[in-house]
Amino acid sequence: MLDGPKREIADGVTNDQYVFWLGSGISRERMPDLRDVAKRVMIALQSRIQQADPNCRFRKALNAVVVLANPSPDEWRRIAYVQAPDSWLDFDVIAARLVNNYARMLNVTIDGEEPDFILWNVLDAAHVYADQAIEPDAEHLCLAALAIEGVASEMPTANWDCLIERAVRLLAGDRPVLRVVVAPNRVRSNRLRANLYKFHGCAQAALEDEAQFREMLVARSSQINGWVAQNPVMAPFLINFIVTRPTLMLGLSAQDSNIQGLFASAQAAMPWRWPSHPPAYAFSENALGADQEGLLQNVYHHDYSPANRPSMEAEALVQAYAKPLLLSLFLYVVTAKLKVLLTIGLPGIADADRNKLHEGLDCARNLVADGVVPSAAVVTELFEQCGRTMSMLRDGRLPDPVKGLYAPITAEPLHRMPADLTLASSGTCQFAIASGLIGLGLARGLWTAAKADVADSMSGAVVLTGRSGAAKIYFAANAQAAIRLGTNGLIAANDDAVIVHSHENPPPLPRYPRRAPGRTGLARFREVSIEDLVAGGTEVEDLLARFRSKVAL
Repeated sequence: MLDGPKREIADGVTNDQYVFWLGSGISRERMPDLRDVAKRVMIALQSRIQQADPNCRFRKALNAVVVLANPSPDEWRRIAYVQAPDSWLDFDVIAARLVNNYARMLNVTIDGEEPDFILWNVLDAAHVYADQAIEPDAEHLCLAALAIEGVASEMPTANWDCLIERAVRLLAGDRPVLRVVVAPNRVRSNRLRANLYKFHGCAQAALEDEAQFREMLVARSSQINGWVAQNPVMAPFLINFIVTRPTLMLGLSAQDSNIQGLFASAQAAMPWRWPSHPPAYAFSENALGADQEGLLQNVYHHDYSPANRPSMEAEALVQAYAKPLLLSLFLYVVTAKLKVLLTIGLPGIADADRNKLHEGLDCARNLVADGVVPSAAVVTELFEQCGRTMSMLRDGRLPDPVKGLYAPITAEPLHRMPADLTLASSGTCQFAIASGLIGLGLARGLWTAAKADVADSMSGAVVLTGRSGAAKIYFAANAQAAIRLGTNGLIAANDDAVIVHSHENPPPLPRYPRRAPGRTGLARFREVSIEDLVAGGTEVEDLLARFRSKVAL
């Protein structure tokens, strides 16, 4: 889909054009969804009822919640407040109806209590959504990786949880990658590579500083309806994003009136015309909901006509939920960056030869895609593999957990890469060329590939198997990295391995044998310089043949 009908959106992401608007859908498998919230509220209120008191304030509140579900007469007859709600015959049906009324449900007041009593005390939202035991899911990890790659710089979110922050800490360690903005005055702080705007509040912040941040947990209809007027700093700040950059919504239904109001205000200030390139609005959903259709009608007001509507809605709909879409976008972005690096490293290459190397990169990308599923465990291992490869390439060592599991191809979006004068000499361009050649060999059946064993420090970056057997492949951007591969104990001179050097081959690797030599004949340890290969010509068929000869697979 990203290679075809949604390519403009994918290319927009690689250039950091999109603002990622994030909703509860990205955390649906980690945090309670709105149906679960409704169930928790009803159960908790019923458990507090003093059954002997006909005027019990909790019975009154529970009744007000149930009324919002508009039960039928038959359903009313089956509801008994003396029983736990999860024993009601229509409990699931009532909870489902409350999803679209969740803000009114949380706005129900309890006599003698603060207006947010249901949210703060009954639901215990701060503890539930700040639970330290909850680990990031695939969506949060992919967002973190995209942020580290510099292509998800702006992320407004209605979510209270801290799963994106935890994902960034896992992948980036203590590197200053993410700025989190909750209080309005934080918009004055220095921007970082990625910026998360928690405009409905933060559970962890509310726990740590209740006096300041409790009231910022936005969920009640009275808060939502008055949010724009009560937020004279954050509201215009977010409107500026809508006016100036395309929108990608992930797990966000856009049902809240304050979100609809932001987009309506942006349309009034400076509307996007349809069509725009890349598309100004995109929704990661299997189908557009009524609120998303209403948003399109609002923001494309002048162009939203019966003739345009089908094409407009088809363009905006990305038929994939956040979990597979974000993983696909990550693979797309990394491959696109390698293609740019390849071009920087081969400035005079013929178009036909460049396209062959691009096909090799696409083939390798697709093989990776075939081998992964968007689960937290698999995605974590994928990013660990990537971080391992880049850390060995640049420094000849395994990643330092303090610095995180992941290292980016580059920290800049695609359109800014050609301006980075350090890339040409960094060794990453030659790494991209080698990756294209390996991918081309995979496409032609010259070898097969297997992932490295991340539990084994001596398993290389990838394992290639050809007619002569299997070999561990290492990449080294410079002589220092190559030497450190040996001194750090990641490779030995009698390993069946290949070091692919970006530049000229350094002096012979010091011998660090871990075992007696095995078979003789074919040298077990081989080295190849991409710089030397390219100096001999950039015609890809000849380049691939010389590469094959050097790696001897």
